[in-house]
Amino acid sequence: MSLSGFFHSYPGLYVAQAFFHSLVASIVAEIAIKAWNVRDPAVRQRVFLVPVVAPVFLFPLFQLFSPGRGSTYFRLGAIFEIDRWLEIGVLGTHPVMGGLAVVFAITSLVFLFQELIPILRHSFESGRPEKAVGKIDPLEDPAVRTTMGAMPVAPPVFVVEEDDFLIYSTTGKSAAVYVSSSLVSTLTEGELRSAVAHEIAHVARSRHPMLVGAYLLRALMFFNPVVLMEFRRAAQEEEKVCDEFAASVTRDRHALVQALRKLYLPPEEPPPPPGRRTRKTAKEIEERSHRLNIESRISRLESGEDRDSGMGWLVPAVVTVAAVGINYFIV
Repeated sequence: MSLSGFFHSYPGLYVAQAFFHSLVASIVAEIAIKAWNVRDPAVRQRVFLVPVVAPVFLFPLFQLFSPGRGSTYFRLGAIFEIDRWLEIGVLGTHPVMGGLAVVFAITSLVFLFQELIPILRHSFESGRPEKAVGKIDPLEDPAVRTTMGAMPVAPPVFVVEEDDFLIYSTTGKSAAVYVSSSLVSTLTEGELRSAVAHEIAHVARSRHPMLVGAYLLRALMFFNPVVLMEFRRAAQEEEKVCDEFAASVTRDRHALVQALRKLYLPPEEPPPPPGRRTRKTAKEIEERSHRLNIESRISRLESGEDRDSGMGWLVPAVVTVAAVGINYFIV
């Protein structure tokens, strides 16, 4: 099948319209975030998930309830007609079609290698934790024993014999939190309690139906770069939601701040001397992005921002309605 034939088939129409529907929803979400000055990470996460979830359903729903939406009469009143742009020809080629195909292919590969394969590997290792790490009984460590005694409810916590700083959680049937022995010996009791509480929040929220459903729908949009970006923004807000859980359980925001600094903020290397400017590698850019995200989490914890409880579902609902209304006139 030719590229033109694909984009005029039902799957091709779905893919193209899903991309533009998510783009419009992303713009609406960004405007709403800034207009309402939304700071609560739980609310921000819901808003960022609108461009992830909505494109999955909009095209088939529009076709179901409005079969005449593809008619010439409807297209004359449309806000944006995708076909008109897809059919632009230059020297016997269709650059817009080709460009979208390349973007969709690259995004699909990113999803495969950066998300799907690591998740499958993580799930496999989670099912066999005893072969993934060399763990010891946490009850033998007084600091961990004291920390777990302060938790209202918690999965098992294991201390891993490891020289590097390490703390992570696994989900599913073998849900647990793993902490490296070097980290246990470095953090204070309060910092360790806060770090473990953060990971416990991840375990508890991994069973949240909304988050599970959102990831499954995100997987259906594996080709969509807008969905990739918005889902990662939602994932960054998830870290802040878990920070809030840890702070509410331990009632010690400062301890979590110090734990984050020791875990993720090593001293930055001095800049190169003048005249020796070097090109940044992809790894350096990723590390810088990660550092900025940690600094954002620390800044929020230090500011002591409260949750915007009155806006819990209002802003996401408004964004959803606006996105649906605008996207109806994009064909």
